[in-house]
Amino acid sequence: MSSDPSPPSLRPDNLTRLVLTGVLALLVLSAPVAGLLAWEPVEEGNVKVVKKWGATTGTVFEPGAHFVNPVSQSTSSLSVRPQSYTMSAQQGEGQVDRDDAIRVLTEDGLRVDIDVTVRYRVDASQAVDFYKNYRTVETAEERLIRPSIRSVLRTEAGRLPVTEIYTGEGQTKLKLAAERELGEDFQNDGLILEAVQIRNVELPAEYARAVEQKEITEQRRQQKQSELEVEKLEADRKKIEAQGEADANRIVSESLTNEVLAQQYIQKLDETDTVYIPVGGEGYPQFVRNLESDGGGSSSSSSSSSSSTGTETNNSSAES
Repeated sequence: MSSDPSPPSLRPDNLTRLVLTGVLALLVLSAPVAGLLAWEPVEEGNVKVVKKWGATTGTVFEPGAHFVNPVSQSTSSLSVRPQSYTMSAQQGEGQVDRDDAIRVLTEDGLRVDIDVTVRYRVDASQAVDFYKNYRTVETAEERLIRPSIRSVLRTEAGRLPVTEIYTGEGQTKLKLAAERELGEDFQNDGLILEAVQIRNVELPAEYARAVEQKEITEQRRQQKQSELEVEKLEADRKKIEAQGEADANRIVSESLTNEVLAQQYIQKLDETDTVYIPVGGEGYPQFVRNLESDGGGSSSSSSSSSSSTGTETNNSSAES
């Protein structure tokens, strides 16, 4: 007769105890995993929209650590950092890898290509509305930003002539109109418009050549004008200088009276060893006769007729 014990019977109370033990063991093992799944970190520059059973709850997690119910709740991350959307004719500059400039018609019917950049960001306070409408920024760029900027620039460019659209003033008008229209659209969709930048306005080739030639002609005209102004200033300077010399000569001439000349002559006598004294007809030095007379004709004639004799006498005196 065998002495081995008989196996325990699986009575209902034993089966219940086994099930409870298994459940407890499963909970103990899964608790750390569930804790990790409930931990929801949010990085700086991002927010997370909280959903329950796939539908938004209206709750937004800011940067930091948050707990969620891993069974019923989930989150979707959105970047709230500044974004930019560029449309450019240069390949590699914009979101589209081809010529993506906005082509518009000006008021006078000429085609112009415009490169533009829209700078924006998601409004963290309206992240739920943005998520409901677009889910991602890429979708918002395709469905909102791209068609809106094309529409407003085409409308505004149609009000400007080609002679104005490429100027700084014309580009400012395009920029302000785009910022006004896009700003209103963005407010309703959870976006904040930071700026619209008109990067370049490409004119038709034939018109660009005409504008360039006009600029060259204008520069040459301005250069000639500057040269004429310089010549005029130089002529005015010479005229003023000549007038000054004439006035100076007139003043000197008026100041050289007989008395002044005689005084200067007497002063010079002390500065030389050889002296020449012009003698008049009556034996007087010529300058003395001029001082005594009033400049009459007879004195002048006498002085004139005897000047050579007086000069010879003085020369002889000087030689002796």
